[in-house]
Amino acid sequence: MSVPASAKQQIVSIVAIDRKLMSSSRASIKVRLRRMWVALELWHEKRKGRRVLRQLSPEQLNDIGLSQSDVAREIGKSFFWD
Repeated sequence: MSVPASAKQQIVSIVAIDRKLMSSSRASIKVRLRRMWVALELWHEKRKGRRVLRQLSPEQLNDIGLSQSDVAREIGKSFFWD
């Protein structure tokens, strides 16, 4: 009596599968947390930049090529806006 071809597949331990899933899910969580952290840092940098813009005088704005309306538009954006 011979063994069917479908039964000749490699036998893999359930424990090994669980460990692979756990390690991949940990990596996935780390990637997601890193992306969230980067987004928070970016939002914070934008917030700081808008605060600086708010404090510039008209002469300083003219030096960097911005008008008061440009600044008002930028300052009016929400903190996560591009």
